[in-house]
Amino acid sequence: MNEKTNSPNVIVEEDEIDLLELLGVLLKHKWMIFWITAAAAAGAVLFSVGSLLLPPEKSYLPNMYSSTAKLLISEDSSGSMIPSSLSSVTSWAGLNIGGGGGYGVLAVELAKSNSIVDIIGEEFDIIQRYDIKKYPKYSLRSETRERLSISYEGDTKILSISYEDWEPEFSRDVVNRIVELLDQRFSTIGINRNLTQKTLLEEKLANVNGEIILLETRIKEFQQRYGVLEVRDLAVEQVTAIAQLRSQLILKELEINTYSEFSRIEDPVLQRMKAERDNLAQLVLQMEEGGEEFSIGAPALSALPELALEFSHLERELLVQAKILEILTQQYELSKLKVEGEEPIFQVLELGDVSDKKSGPSRGMICIVVTFAAFFFAVIAAFVRNAWHNIKNDPERMGKLNLG
Repeated sequence: MNEKTNSPNVIVEEDEIDLLELLGVLLKHKWMIFWITAAAAAGAVLFSVGSLLLPPEKSYLPNMYSSTAKLLISEDSSGSMIPSSLSSVTSWAGLNIGGGGGYGVLAVELAKSNSIVDIIGEEFDIIQRYDIKKYPKYSLRSETRERLSISYEGDTKILSISYEDWEPEFSRDVVNRIVELLDQRFSTIGINRNLTQKTLLEEKLANVNGEIILLETRIKEFQQRYGVLEVRDLAVEQVTAIAQLRSQLILKELEINTYSEFSRIEDPVLQRMKAERDNLAQLVLQMEEGGEEFSIGAPALSALPELALEFSHLERELLVQAKILEILTQQYELSKLKVEGEEPIFQVLELGDVSDKKSGPSRGMICIVVTFAAFFFAVIAAFVRNAWHNIKNDPERMGKLNLG
């Protein structure tokens, strides 16, 4: 019973002795801890001050300035899913947009895509600016993406694009250029479908109008050539003219026969009448078969079916084109209404501007972190040194370590 009751007191006493020993170790090596901590703090301060003395482009720790542009992304009421028509385009671009994505996710992926990063690298000469030596393409993309920060808030539909550099003007220019490239890319891959459809309809309407003008010109030339508005009228005129000529020919034959009964000799009157009859017969033949010797400026009767077919084709094609024009005009007006009422995919809330306040680095925080790290290192070093000293003074422990 006594041993059990006394053992806790022994343990407590040993714990108190251990804490005192720890405190004694710290006090014994206090100057070492102090000088290590002070040296580290002084080194951190000198390191920070030295980074300020060098030019920004040569400094190992320059002041960095960030410029941010904010865009408002317009999402569909159906959940802002990427249209199926864009699946092939996004696959070609190397984007993997899942079923839960939207225009905001697409904008984030596009802004970080190789195509936009490469354009930024070429236009702003990133390789020379950051003194890239090895693997220029890979290093350019890595360096640009490291300084580029893009975030999208699904609740507010706000896309933030930031870029960090030692020159605030450079950061602003890069951010604003990325916004321009995003605008171009959204238009290029066909997200603004109504605007694209309107443009295509305008081109098609112009083509159809050209076809209608050409057909109207051909019909007008046809009508002017034959002096009629329709082939049916031309046929009626031709048949009427031939009927009149044949009637005159019959009458002339009767006149010749009647005159021949009274005159047995070939007198000049009879010869003249026969000549007139021959002329009428020739004219009828010419109108029926299309002869040219006695052309009167009208087509032959035998050519009327072909002319009627040609004119019918012209009229039919004109009606078809007119109907196409009517339908396309309706579609174009609807497309105009859609474009005028269409909300843009994203709206620029604010472009990047020149910041007069650095975004980093926090040299004070660096000094604090280095100082605390050095302090803890010095404390650990004090305990290690004290432990090593105790081992050296204990022959039994030295024997176990085989250090003699």
